Amino acid sequence: MTHLLPSYDVVILGGGPAGLAAAIAIRNTTSASVLLVERQSPGQVRLGENCPPNILPLLKKLGVEAEFYQASHEPCPGFASVWGRSSPGYNDFIVNPMGPSWRLNRVEFDAMLARKAEVLGVQLAWNTRFIGTAPNSCSQNDVFSSKQHRLHLKQASQPSPSVINAGFVIDATGSKARFARSLDIHKKIDDQLVATVRFATVAQGKGSKQIQLEATPQGWYYQALLPERKVVSMIVSERELMPELREHHHQGFENALTNTTFVGPSARKLTLEELNYRSCAILSGILPVLEGQNWMAIGDAAASFDPISAQGIYKGLSHGLLAAEKVAAWHNGASINEDYTKQVKAQFATYQRNRAHMYSLEQRWPDADFWKRRMR
Repeated sequence: MTHLLPSYDVVILGGGPAGLAAAIAIRNTTSASVLLVERQSPGQVRLGENCPPNILPLLKKLGVEAEFYQASHEPCPGFASVWGRSSPGYNDFIVNPMGPSWRLNRVEFDAMLARKAEVLGVQLAWNTRFIGTAPNSCSQNDVFSSKQHRLHLKQASQPSPSVINAGFVIDATGSKARFARSLDIHKKIDDQLVATVRFATVAQGKGSKQIQLEATPQGWYYQALLPERKVVSMIVSERELMPELREHHHQGFENALTNTTFVGPSARKLTLEELNYRSCAILSGILPVLEGQNWMAIGDAAASFDPISAQGIYKGLSHGLLAAEKVAAWHNGASINEDYTKQVKAQFATYQRNRAHMYSLEQRWPDADFWKRRMR
């Protein structure tokens, strides 16, 4: 059990890559006391395992580059996709001057960041949920106040919530942006999808090391081999377009995957064990207010992306580093640079353009609801 103190300079809500990067960067640059709150227990598998080549300069800034190279993460040679055409096309990273993308051992990656944060003096509170802000401590009219925030936190091992004072709050709670919602700030959603994901261990067989994508009339399919003989397969669609995923549960997933022409045959070459399924909403959107004088939202809490962009972990780490700059200015009583909001809005606009371009490449089913809605 983590003993919570009555107050901290900085409380980070969320222990994914964005929150952990912020914690590391803040302690690297300030003496601020930092509490990181995460509702899950350490070691749980999270979605997101593919990183672009430009993640490496961010890891170097965080001081974990050497440990990253020593871990079991594996370079990825590129993508193979059936998208906008009926035969596979290939995009190899061998021509990228920054090198290959990376397939992560995600549990090991998150543990690396957590260890670094702890070594730097960050207090980590696992299995602890953010319940809300204390009455009258914050309101939408007070989001730029310099007053402390009073946070209700519920540890799984405790019968009642604790009230913690925070000089600065960082919302890294993922796409639901729980702290921003407690301030009555709600994300503007521009698209909503559902992902059904299967994690498994490869007992026998050898698959392609390339990440595989396949478009279908109802959505798209993804598969990637991961370190330590793991594999992840994913179906992305709209809830009403693939009722078999709801009505037949795991068998519906297997049937849908089998019926594809590219990802399915590749999947059938593998004998799998330890199958684990999960579903989650994919909310693409951005908060209308991203920061105040003593709080900010980062990562998916600030702006959440369609996974077709493959930018989630990079975005989280980069936002964490930007958060440290803002917190350092706040902690030192210096004037705060307001460029963060501009940067996130520009990043989201770029993402929207790239997403529209990616979906526009698929023209085989102009009357299919899934693709028509992506063209709006």
